[in-house]
Amino acid sequence: MKSATRHTMLLMGLVGLWASAFAAGHDPAKGGKFASMDSDGDGQVSAAEHVAGAKKMFTDMDSDMDGQVSAAEMDAARHDKAGAKPAMSSADKIKKLDTDGDGRLSASEHAAGSDKMFKAGDSNGDGQLTSAEMQAVHDREMAQK
Repeated sequence: MKSATRHTMLLMGLVGLWASAFAAGHDPAKGGKFASMDSDGDGQVSAAEHVAGAKKMFTDMDSDMDGQVSAAEMDAARHDKAGAKPAMSSADKIKKLDTDGDGRLSASEHAAGSDKMFKAGDSNGDGQLTSAEMQAVHDREMAQK
């Protein structure tokens, strides 16, 4: 029953995300991570939108739905359409956020890392991320090992 409930919640979340993206005129498959997080289509990602996007990202990566993301799950979830080698391996990304040192990423570790990146990226302190701010903080964090 627990698995059925998780699947139902996941499906409802995905339907809601796609519906809001469609209503806002965004196609996350074409617009990337920023467009999929900008659910109201205002060209900025609020803290609440960022939290929702991070939760969705974690759920998408957690393929076995055990509440943990391994490097293998993260690798499988990556969609690098350009075919370029990622700046940082999945294992290194996990090491940056893995506070308990178990080699896997929990939802709370992922949320804390996402919150840290949001705050670091909000360069003007307005509580919103522009596409440029999000890209800059992502590039900066992924360059650090």
